[in-house]
Amino acid sequence: MDINDALFHTGEGSAFTDIPASPAIYQTSNFVFNTFEDMQACLEHEDKSPFYSRGANPTVQTLQKKLAALEQTEEALVFGSGSAAVAAAIMSQVQAGDHITCVANPYGWTKKLLNTILQGYGVTHDFVPAHDTDALLAAVKPETRVIFLESPNSWTYEMQDLERVAAFAKQKGITTIIDNSCASPLNQQPAKYGIDIMVHSASKYLSGHADMVAGVLCTSSKMAKQIFQGPYMTLGGILSPFESWLMIRSLRTLEMRMDRVASNALVVGEYLENHPKVTKLYFTHAKSYPQPELRDKYLKKAGGLMTIELDTTELEQVKSFCNALKRFKLGCSWGGFESLAFPAATTTGSLNYHSDDTPVNRVRLYVGLENPELLIEDLSNAFDAL
Repeated sequence: MDINDALFHTGEGSAFTDIPASPAIYQTSNFVFNTFEDMQACLEHEDKSPFYSRGANPTVQTLQKKLAALEQTEEALVFGSGSAAVAAAIMSQVQAGDHITCVANPYGWTKKLLNTILQGYGVTHDFVPAHDTDALLAAVKPETRVIFLESPNSWTYEMQDLERVAAFAKQKGITTIIDNSCASPLNQQPAKYGIDIMVHSASKYLSGHADMVAGVLCTSSKMAKQIFQGPYMTLGGILSPFESWLMIRSLRTLEMRMDRVASNALVVGEYLENHPKVTKLYFTHAKSYPQPELRDKYLKKAGGLMTIELDTTELEQVKSFCNALKRFKLGCSWGGFESLAFPAATTTGSLNYHSDDTPVNRVRLYVGLENPELLIEDLSNAFDAL
C-alpha cells in the first residue's frame, strides 16, 4: 500500500452521502441496538463491532486501520500509553515459569515491568547487550517465550538483526516483539522481516505535536484477537475516541515531519561529530556509527534522536551546558515539533533508566522541526558554557 493512502484515506468513509473531510469523533461510551438479535450478533464479534468503547469504537477503528497499513500488518490496537502497549504485548505471551530474553537497557518502564511486576508473577528474564545479536540468541532458554527487541534503542541506538532473530524465533516457537518507536513505521517495518508484534510509544513521532500520550500495537489478526480478548479488554488501557482523532490528524503530516526531522538531524549530527567538546556521538547516521550494515538494511532514513558525551566528567559542567540551552528545551520524550535535551544524570530516581556506569556527561538530544542552523547556534552557545 502507498504511504499516502495509509496516511490520508485508509479506514475513512461514511454511510452518509456527504463524507466529512475529517472523520467523525464517536465520543460515546456505549452503543445501543434496535433488536435483541442485533445486540447478540454484535457481542459475538466485539473486537470488530462497536458494543462498548472499551472494545471497539468507530473513531478508534479508523486509526487502527491506518496504523496497521503503515506497519504492514493485518491488525493494530491502540492504547492509552506506550507502556500499556508494551505490557499488553508481553503479558499476552507469558505465564509463570516462562522466560524473556530482552535487549539491555530498554525503555525504563519496560525494564521496570520485567524487573518488578512480571518477576513477581514468576516470569524471569535476561538482559543482553543490544548490539550483539549472537549473544541475544545464545541467551534463549528452553522456557523462553518472548524475545524483546529495541532496534534502534533510544539512547545509544544499537540495532539487532531483525531477520535473523525472527527466523531463529520461529524455529523455536518464540514470539518476537519490537519497540519500533525510535524508527517509526515510515523508516522501518519489522513485520517484513518476520517480527511478530510491533509496539510504539505513539506519543512520539506518530502524534508529533506533544499534546497526547498513546501506545500502538501492530500484529497479525490471530494475535490481535488473542491480545484483545486478554490484556486489552481486561486491563482496559485503551485510547479514547478524541485522542484517536488527534492521532489521525497527526498522521496527515507524518511523512513531511519525518522528512524534516531526518534532514535536520543530518545537519546537526555532522556538526556534533566534528565538535571538539563532544567526545562521543551516538547517532545511526553518523560516519562513526558502528553498525552501518544493519542501519543500511533496515532504516530508510535518519530519525531525530542522537546522544552526545561531553568533554567533561564534572556534573556541574553538564548542568552549565544544559542550562545554557534555549532552543533545545530540557525534557524527556521526543518526536514532536520541539527540540529537546535529556541529560542522563537526571535519571537517578526509582525508574533507573540506565546502568550504574552510565557516564554523567551523557545528554540525549532530539532534533525537531526548527531551523537547523538556529539549533546549531544554540548548541554552540551551550558548549561555550562548558
